[in-house]
Amino acid sequence: MNRPFITGLLAIGLAATACGSDAPLTAPAAPASTAVVPAAVPTASGASVTGSESSLGSILVGERGLTVYGFTNDNAAASTCTGACADAWPPLVVSEDWSVAPGLDLGIFATTVRDDGQLQLVAGKWPLYYFAGDIAPGDANGQGSGDVWFVVGTDGILVTDAATAQEGGDAVGVLVGQSSLGDVLTDQVGLSLYGFKEDVDGVPSCEEACADAWPPLVIATADLPADLDPTVFSVVQRSDGSFQLRAGAWPLYRFAGDAAPGDTNGQGSGDVWFLAAPDGSLLGGAGSADDSAGSSGDGSYGSSDS
Repeated sequence: MNRPFITGLLAIGLAATACGSDAPLTAPAAPASTAVVPAAVPTASGASVTGSESSLGSILVGERGLTVYGFTNDNAAASTCTGACADAWPPLVVSEDWSVAPGLDLGIFATTVRDDGQLQLVAGKWPLYYFAGDIAPGDANGQGSGDVWFVVGTDGILVTDAATAQEGGDAVGVLVGQSSLGDVLTDQVGLSLYGFKEDVDGVPSCEEACADAWPPLVIATADLPADLDPTVFSVVQRSDGSFQLRAGAWPLYRFAGDAAPGDTNGQGSGDVWFLAAPDGSLLGGAGSADDSAGSSGDGSYGSSDS
């Protein structure tokens, strides 16, 4: 066997090993993986980002016209989304000679250095990311995810009015997904939904810092979306006046530690947080998961002020 052929085999082996590292904790839906974009490749116009008109207004798009997002947990233009988070939300990486499309205000753009030394494009104060659940130009499936991910306008400001992305502000997009414990409820992008056993009599009690770790699934009005079964779902008003969707006796929440569709990292946290099932019950936990009396628990997320 000649030397060039051996070198080729070694290169293929190294590439396969690299692709197998730093995988998400659980696999997202099959189509999602196809949307991970090598962001260092410029757009067709030669620019790293360009503007596009959408139902959310004038927004920024990157490679192949895919929507870009900002993460509200990123402070001072520094990226905090790494590891499994970056698998679900690939950063928009650029080279040192990056540029933006004509018509955009170059003055609002900059770069930040990521932990791995790569340059990530910043608009306003927001490092930019793609979403692995967006497949085609115009997709904005990550909008409002976890109440922390939002589309970025051409002015560098996040488009935080998630209701505008929903037909009539009415469709909440509750889906049924699969987990090792059985079928579970998920939000519109596949992130798992949970119930909190300290929510006595179906009244939400997770607020302030608790709600930062467990964002409530809020909807625009007190009216139950027409596509949801009223024998399972209902709406409850939170103390701040917003409206939270409820399944069975349980107000529904996401978990900030779930980075990708299919993640269930919040399951059993503090012995009080459990996955919501399609029939409105909770999956797992000591004793009956349908016990609406709640459980005190001693985990770091087990009380409304932790």
